[in-house]
Amino acid sequence: MNTSMKPVSTESLETAAKLIDSALACDRQYAELDLLLKNSRMTSGTLTGMTDSDYPSLCNQGLASIPLVGPVRHVPLPAELSEQFTHIQCNCVMGLLPQISRGWVTIDTDIFFWNYETGGDLAYYEGLAEVVLSVGLITPKPGIFQPHIKFLLVVCTASEIIVLGVTFQSEGDDVYALMHLQPNPLFSISSDGVNMIQVKGTPEGRIFLAGANGHLYELQYQSYLSWFGKRCKLVNQSSSYFSFLVPSALRFGESDPIVQIEYDASRQLLYTRSEAGSIYLYDLGLDGQSISSVTSISQDTIINEAIRTSNNPHGIDKSNFKPLVSISPIRKEESVTLSLMGVTSSGVRIYFSITTSTLGGRYGSLNLAHIRMPPGFAPNGPPQRPLNVHMANFSRGNSILCMSQNDSIDVVWTISPDTFGISSSLKETSITTAIEGRVWALEECPEPFSFESKVAGCTRTFPPTIICQHVQPTRRFILLTSQGTFILSTMRPVDQLHHLLQSCNGLDTESIASFFKLHHEKEGCATALILVCNNISTDNIISQSATRAFFKYGGEPTLRGGMLQVSTPSSSQHKNNSFFATTDNNQSLGGAIMPNEVVYSGKHDGICLYFSRILAPLWDGKIVEDNQTPDKALVSRFTCEDLAWFSEQLSGLKQFLDEYAPMSLSELGDSPVRHPRTGPRVQAEAFERNSVLQLRVLVQYSIEGLELWRELCEHQFYMITEQLPQNIKEDLCRTTFRDLVVSGKQITIALINALMERYFGDSNLTDALSARLREICPSLYGAADLKTTKANELLQSAKHQTNKAEQTAMLHKSLEFFKQVANNIDLTTTCTQYASVGFYRGIVELCLTAANQLDQQNLNLNLTLNGEVFGEQTRALRKHCYTCITNTLNSLLLMSHGTSGIQNTTGVKVSSAIEAERQLTEMLEICYQSQDEVFHIFLYDWLIGNNLINRLLDVTSSYLEPYLRRAAKLSDNIPILDVMWKYYEKNRNYNSAARILAKLADRETNSFTLWDRIDYISRAILCAKACTKTTNEAGEFLHELEDKMDVAQLQLKIYSSLEQIKSDEAQEALAELNSLIDISNLYSKYAERFNLAEAQLAILHCAGHHDPPLTQRLWKEIINQELSSTIDLPEVSKMSSLRNKIVLLGANYLSSAEKFFPLQFIVQQLEVISCNGGWDESWAMETLLQAGVTHPQLHSTYDTILQMKSSCWEQLGHPYHIQTVISILLTSYVNHLNTQVSLTERKPIMCAIQDIIDAHVVDLQASTAISSDITSALSRFKAIQSGYNKYYH
Repeated sequence: MNTSMKPVSTESLETAAKLIDSALACDRQYAELDLLLKNSRMTSGTLTGMTDSDYPSLCNQGLASIPLVGPVRHVPLPAELSEQFTHIQCNCVMGLLPQISRGWVTIDTDIFFWNYETGGDLAYYEGLAEVVLSVGLITPKPGIFQPHIKFLLVVCTASEIIVLGVTFQSEGDDVYALMHLQPNPLFSISSDGVNMIQVKGTPEGRIFLAGANGHLYELQYQSYLSWFGKRCKLVNQSSSYFSFLVPSALRFGESDPIVQIEYDASRQLLYTRSEAGSIYLYDLGLDGQSISSVTSISQDTIINEAIRTSNNPHGIDKSNFKPLVSISPIRKEESVTLSLMGVTSSGVRIYFSITTSTLGGRYGSLNLAHIRMPPGFAPNGPPQRPLNVHMANFSRGNSILCMSQNDSIDVVWTISPDTFGISSSLKETSITTAIEGRVWALEECPEPFSFESKVAGCTRTFPPTIICQHVQPTRRFILLTSQGTFILSTMRPVDQLHHLLQSCNGLDTESIASFFKLHHEKEGCATALILVCNNISTDNIISQSATRAFFKYGGEPTLRGGMLQVSTPSSSQHKNNSFFATTDNNQSLGGAIMPNEVVYSGKHDGICLYFSRILAPLWDGKIVEDNQTPDKALVSRFTCEDLAWFSEQLSGLKQFLDEYAPMSLSELGDSPVRHPRTGPRVQAEAFERNSVLQLRVLVQYSIEGLELWRELCEHQFYMITEQLPQNIKEDLCRTTFRDLVVSGKQITIALINALMERYFGDSNLTDALSARLREICPSLYGAADLKTTKANELLQSAKHQTNKAEQTAMLHKSLEFFKQVANNIDLTTTCTQYASVGFYRGIVELCLTAANQLDQQNLNLNLTLNGEVFGEQTRALRKHCYTCITNTLNSLLLMSHGTSGIQNTTGVKVSSAIEAERQLTEMLEICYQSQDEVFHIFLYDWLIGNNLINRLLDVTSSYLEPYLRRAAKLSDNIPILDVMWKYYEKNRNYNSAARILAKLADRETNSFTLWDRIDYISRAILCAKACTKTTNEAGEFLHELEDKMDVAQLQLKIYSSLEQIKSDEAQEALAELNSLIDISNLYSKYAERFNLAEAQLAILHCAGHHDPPLTQRLWKEIINQELSSTIDLPEVSKMSSLRNKIVLLGANYLSSAEKFFPLQFIVQQLEVISCNGGWDESWAMETLLQAGVTHPQLHSTYDTILQMKSSCWEQLGHPYHIQTVISILLTSYVNHLNTQVSLTERKPIMCAIQDIIDAHVVDLQASTAISSDITSALSRFKAIQSGYNKYYH
């Protein structure tokens, strides 16, 4: 099986796979039975069978010799049994048990069984006392009987029902070779005086009986005693639940015997047909364990509905619609809508559908949906039609009708759509076969294996025979008469082609050509391939004939719309089987044609059809069972035997393609026939040949995938998949076989590694398994995979090595193997295993080697250096490699933080957070040593993303600064700029750091707050001042930064003020103030707009703008705003609050003298407030002293106010208020001098004060008014004078 084949791209496999997808989609578009009958809605009945197109004549299509059924095989009754017929006294009944290939006959009280295939193994049972009326073979309920009892034989007599155990003795592959009946009945129960006409069982082991009294009975049995001490009971299911308690003699009513019971396993329904033609429907429930009567339809109702449906335009006599002689369930796999077909004695087939119940049950009424008239009613068809039909069978489209010709001969009608393949309407062929004797029983032989498993899941219902004929064996029907069994087989299209090839001399016959015409070229070729591929080794003559027919009648490819710029080809010889012909090797096509412009030949499409039909059950189905999750054991959807069958089928196709696909015209030069070849045809053949070569590779890869899958199953699939990493398990749960073949390299590698790992430690087994894998799947397991196996084996051995030095040596040796095939291994799994033993150098080196192997032209670096961080394609090549490294780093980082409860999927094992920190540092140091610049970019991104700035700043690589510079060019890359200034600061490049910080402060972004920007400016100033080299430019830059800081501080003041204002307008302004604003806009748009007097004053001060009136107005607003803010507080609190405000502002503006601290105006305002509020006379003076105003400045100011002789004081009721304050001020000043100034310095000052006091005393004494203010002032002045005279005279 080891076939060398050049590696192919995923794109080529995908192209071929899409052809298979199209073929499958085409097959799955076949019309279901209801659509074929032109009744998709089933709301009212329809009629077919009245036109010639319903039963086309094959004679008119050149297929008169095509067989519709195979030769009828007659197996006579055993001679011993024939003799028993001479002893019949009362009754004789015959039947078939197709489950075990047995026929049975009762002669009075004896029952005889024989193998109807061979006529042998005659057995009998004679332990009965009464005449046997009916017999049935039932599959027993599980868990009730001993395992050796495979079936139950139910025997009904006139008075009792007996259940016997059936066992078998196998011979070779035949498990039912020899039949044995247990002599003692398992159960025996009275029939309650009811004759049971038929016995019917279900797969669940239930037993139903057709009563001659018109009732349906069920024989219920169990393993324990119940039901009044009984293990079985007979229940009348068409009457009340407790009817088994009432004797039959007490039940009255008109008798209409039930003559037929049919079971629909797909819907869990039971049908009965009465002798009068009425149909009854029972629902057995979703699990098949309950029963309820649903509905019934009488013969008269059926006739009336049939007459209404036919509308009688063709003169159909209503006698054709009665009596009903047979019913057959239509499985859901055959039709979702139609559920039952009845046959009348005239061969009319009546189809029924079931409506959904509106009363809570599953089903409602049974309705006539369609009438199919038998052959003979079409105007130009043969006049022969079925008459006197007494028995019928319907299954998967085929109808078998048994018609009584005379007492000694029955005529069997076989009506089948198989010959016409896929059609939009129901077209059928019919053929009659004479059978000796009257047919007493008719059954279809069970398939030797369940072909349904080979088509299950690929279609919604059973597909037409032509789609599944490669797997569906010839269908056989057993007819039992008194002369023996007659085995009738229907013919599949492939059987018909086989017959034509075998019977025709040569291929130039009308019949073979007509066969390909009937089915169209691609279907004919697909059918021929069945014979070619399945008969290569068994019937070489048929295989060769089918091959010649394939090439002769498969057509040729053409171009849709001509060719484009094709050079003129030279003539070349042509061979009949060269549909893969191409241009001469030396020629080239001047232009390209898209594949969808090529109309492929029937040969090409036939290959696609045949391939798709083989793999249809698994192509787009999952590898594992549905509803599988990675946390459970994964179970393969197919068994080893199934997979072997699929592989064997494809192997025949592969052998065919291996022989013919590589051929070109130059290799077929010995052909005696020459054909002129034009450009378009050559080009079309070239495209077709290329497509077939791709299909050939797909077939090869599919076989290898199947063989690998089978190998995994043989080594216990669920145990191997248990070893897969979690992410691979998740992928496997979603993977279809198509995915596995076309793009499942990673999964196949993981599966192979898991398979090999199971046997690591036993080199003989691993070597044998490696050889086996290279034999069955060389494309999946090649030389590189062998190295991978060796590396994995070393790695596994190292994991169990206790000697540290030997373990390290093994790990490094495994790394060398892995690095040779780095781009072909599962990096994630390998890195996980390296991490489990702490081999972090192996992780880094292996991943970087893989990255370089995947991008050998270094396209990723070029893209990066040209300004693109990563291109889409090249990013995908390297990203996975780098991610394996950073995933390990992530695990170490989380563990170093002591994070608990994390899911470690990288294999990292550490004993503590300290150990994780150490290993993280060690692995990062290894990473820093890399010469892969793109990896450094990826690594730096990871460090920044995890906020490991300090670790990034520790990097000494030459790649870091270029990385930072490139990254900084990207818009809004603030984290990079943040790292960049720290990098420059750490490396003492203070000028660059300062400029980046200044740029950050000015950056337009919503992610910065005003405080962030002030912090950046502050850091920039520090860096600018730290520059060792000072230049004019550097000095100007520092000055700009300081000015910017001043304005930013003002902006911060405004921001803080606006935070106190609760309005939408203020909130909008706050958002705007997170960006730096120039001083002019600060004043006009914010300070002035929101009447922020303090801010306005500060901006005037910062700008050096002198405007006395404006300044005085602002001070007045400041004082008033402060008073307003404390209006509800006690006077003491008001005084304190206003004093604090004046003191604070004095600290900021006193240095500017009168420009921004108009002392006289402020004193005037404060004294008025103090006087008006009745505050202490010293409050204003003391406030200003605390603000930093000196005593002389204050006295000068108060003196000026006094000289102004303002009337406001008199209006306030304190005309001598200023004199009082001056007296307090001078007293305070004297005290200050006495304590703070030396005597020498103090004396001249005191002399001046004395002169001032004398003047004030004279003024006060000259006043004629009497006031407490004057008295207190004079008292203070005199106290000062007294003190002066005491110390200075």
